[in-house]
Amino acid sequence: MQKIKILILMILAANLAFAQINTKPQLDTKEMRNHLGLGVLYSEKGYGITGGYYKPISNSSDLFLNFSIAGISDNREFEYFDYYGNSYVPNKLNRVFIMPLNIGIQHYIFKDEIENDFKPLVSIGITPALVLTNPYDRGYFNALGYFNAAFAFGGFAGIGLEYNQTKNLAFSLNFRYFYLPVIGSNVMSLKDSPMKDLGGIQLVFGLNFLN
Repeated sequence: MQKIKILILMILAANLAFAQINTKPQLDTKEMRNHLGLGVLYSEKGYGITGGYYKPISNSSDLFLNFSIAGISDNREFEYFDYYGNSYVPNKLNRVFIMPLNIGIQHYIFKDEIENDFKPLVSIGITPALVLTNPYDRGYFNALGYFNAAFAFGGFAGIGLEYNQTKNLAFSLNFRYFYLPVIGSNVMSLKDSPMKDLGGIQLVFGLNFLN
């Protein structure tokens, strides 16, 4: 009889412990993915700022829209300084600004094999862009009322790396190559030297907010 009582007590204790385990709150195992991003970009033609929106479309791929504003120059430009320290660029005709909208997909490679916070990726997409020029012989702020518009359209492909710093914040580094030919009217930074392709290699350092 004593053994039966001990067995019953052990069963009751096990049931109580199991019930307590089951009532513990479940850990949140939701994967945090890119939601919004901000960054700075540098290319062989200039530098600027960028921002983007991300939408997961699969376990390892995101659709993204990325808008940038950058000042660019012709690769043939050279800046000189006179005796008094004033800078000038021979044959400089216009300041050139570009505002591209990147529409693309980025895919995390080796996602199932890599368990740490580093995530390599590849990306590809298309880029329509608005191009604005204003006269270089006018002062920077005075020239803001003399913009002329042109357009470019092309695509890009790239590789990159993301690092999850915290649950809600990640750093990213992307190398992309853009092919971005001008459509229609000429875009000239230097006199009599139309810029045919506004693309090239671009480096983007970004800060991504996860959700």
